Amino acid sequence: MGWAWAALRSGVPRWCAQNPSCSSSWVGSIRLIIRSQPYSITPSPSHGGEEDGDPDEVRQEMLNRWMFRAAQTTFRDYLHATRGLCFTDAKHISERSPVFLGELLDEVKVNKAVTKAADQGEDEARLRSKVKKRVSRALVRLFHRRPVNEFRPFFESIGLRPSECDYLLPQDLTFLADAEMLLESYHALCSYGIARRKIGRIYWNATEVFSLGQGVLASKLEALEGLGFSKASVIKLVISTPTVLVHDPAVELKTFLLWLDDIGIQRDWIGQFLSERVSYNWPKMVQALQSLSDLEFTKDDIGKVVRKNPHLLLEQSGGELHSTVDTMQMVGSGKRELLDLFLNHPNVDSVDVGWNISKGSCFLHDIGISYCDVKKILDSHGWMFGAAPMKATSTILAQLNVGKARLRKIIMEEPCQSMNYMIGSKVSRLPRCKPEPCVKEKREFLRRIGFVEGSEDMEKALKAIRGKGTKLQDRYNKLVEKGLDPKHVAHMVKVAPRILNQKTDALAYKISFLVHVAGYPLSALPAFPRYLEFTVHKSKLKMLMYSWLLERGLAAPQLTLSTVLASSETEFIKAHHVYKVPMGREVWSKLKREGGSFGQEEIRWLRHRCNLDDSRIECMS
Repeated sequence: MGWAWAALRSGVPRWCAQNPSCSSSWVGSIRLIIRSQPYSITPSPSHGGEEDGDPDEVRQEMLNRWMFRAAQTTFRDYLHATRGLCFTDAKHISERSPVFLGELLDEVKVNKAVTKAADQGEDEARLRSKVKKRVSRALVRLFHRRPVNEFRPFFESIGLRPSECDYLLPQDLTFLADAEMLLESYHALCSYGIARRKIGRIYWNATEVFSLGQGVLASKLEALEGLGFSKASVIKLVISTPTVLVHDPAVELKTFLLWLDDIGIQRDWIGQFLSERVSYNWPKMVQALQSLSDLEFTKDDIGKVVRKNPHLLLEQSGGELHSTVDTMQMVGSGKRELLDLFLNHPNVDSVDVGWNISKGSCFLHDIGISYCDVKKILDSHGWMFGAAPMKATSTILAQLNVGKARLRKIIMEEPCQSMNYMIGSKVSRLPRCKPEPCVKEKREFLRRIGFVEGSEDMEKALKAIRGKGTKLQDRYNKLVEKGLDPKHVAHMVKVAPRILNQKTDALAYKISFLVHVAGYPLSALPAFPRYLEFTVHKSKLKMLMYSWLLERGLAAPQLTLSTVLASSETEFIKAHHVYKVPMGREVWSKLKREGGSFGQEEIRWLRHRCNLDDSRIECMS
């Protein structure tokens, strides 16, 4: 149904297009976009092509808008002239009840008649007049035949959803004029300055407000102002928590207002932070303030906290404040830490505190601090982590230019240093510390195998190799034991120092595999020492495939290790025509599937020729 489109231009409530209880025709028509000029049923000549849409659709949209406006005018006149409502009320109800009017137009079924009249090709002015008359006559006949329930459009016009309207409809009344107390209260709220479309929230949350008696509502609104609130604050207060009008406002708010006076906050100051969309529980807010007092906060301290963090008091009626305090107390915070958090980090809330503490815990674990030590740090300094989120561990390490071991030592000695690594803080590089014993051992080892102190090769190797001097010496000895010349090993370490990061078992297996399985001489290793850096799976896959090709005469003999291993998988397949040779694709796929594990023959060979037990073989698989 398209005529409800006009309601969008008349200020339809935003919920209406999303509410499933609204008329399906209204929901469909609200999605349409009128691209033509106002009051024109033909496409604009200045906008040609596809941008104007279907001319029939544009015309129908305009007819729908005319029908809807005619319905608004007819319903307004009916409410004012026939039912005796004041013109302002009648006009507002007719303009703010699009769903109800859409249902009326559905009932009188004038859409076909109007479309038929438009097909006769009359000029725009006459057609518009004819549409207005047809709609008006149809609705007048309907009103005379069956008076409508005026509470439905009235409730819709004050902001209630259609489903809510059905729930609140009085059982024994049809006409608004019969509900004198309802209209009097409605007018009292309007006269005070409360927007008509927001009165529905008051009616939904506190229907008793509309049956208080003559003059009672106006006096209660004045009483709220007498408590020290401005008119704007009273309007927010009444819309958000209308129950204050049901009881005596002075009694309802007495304890909360006394608290505001005691902590030095003007009563109307809090009004600027009230939200019309939130209902407030004043006794619960008093409990939140009392909880701070129980933590030995002075009234002056509580006043500072509320001024800095009014949202903590108002959100969830003090529940946000309770949650934040509870979370901080769980990590060992006392009055001093809580006061520092509230005053120096005014935008923090309970969700932020929990998230920040979680990130701080992850940071401590990332740098290698044990679970027990993390718990001790959070118990004593958790408030510090809750105040702001930590930077990423990698960012902190890069900005400090240190390793995890040194940063771990700093945090363990002085946990407060973590405050310097929060998001938003500037982090400077730490000065270089004296060489640790392991660094000295590495230098001594490198000097023994022929490195020159202070040379570029030594600095490069110091950064690349890991482990103590004794471990490095064992790995060096293993290479020599396998038959390599010590001079060649020293050269290999200079070219690829990371080979000394391999375990001795892995070095032994890789050399044995190279010589006994792949068939390369040991002299091939100094020419390409990076072979020892590759994973077993990567080396095994390419070298077994190369051996298979070589046995069938499909590959060039005596290719260097670098030619076979240094290329990527894609380059290797392309260079050796793996997919083009017979059975090449199948063999490659099988090797890829089984390349990470050893067959029975290989396991037996590794046991006897390399003297490796099953656990070591499994580690290398």
